[in-house]
Amino acid sequence: MIFEYKARVYYSDTDAGGIAYHAHYLDWAEHGRTEMLRELLPRLNQRSLQSLDTAFVVRSIKIDYITPLYLDDELVVNTKLVKLGAVSGVIEQAIYRGDEKVCNLEVKVAFINLKDKRPAPIKGELKEALSAIVEE
Repeated sequence: MIFEYKARVYYSDTDAGGIAYHAHYLDWAEHGRTEMLRELLPRLNQRSLQSLDTAFVVRSIKIDYITPLYLDDELVVNTKLVKLGAVSGVIEQAIYRGDEKVCNLEVKVAFINLKDKRPAPIKGELKEALSAIVEE
């Protein structure tokens, strides 16, 4: 299942030449992952996970910039979960301007207990929802 997040390149996202700054692609990808969770489980958002002393953290990101985004471009971040383990997952994301792919990301995430910062099993309602959308 692919989740879409729409955004626009604002002046604050660009350098002096009107080209989107490379770090903002990571922000848009993060927003895409957040909105995936929000759409999947509206009741179990990131704040509620933190109240349970658990969270997803990024373990690594592989990013491939294909072509730049520019000031005022509309973009769409496509997000899909491609692997789910007991305490981790792999998320593939692509950023598009219209039909043109501008960036690919592979994000490895881990689920941790916030008290001891150790890996924790994904369980309950969250595990069920994630298991239902994984595209291995």
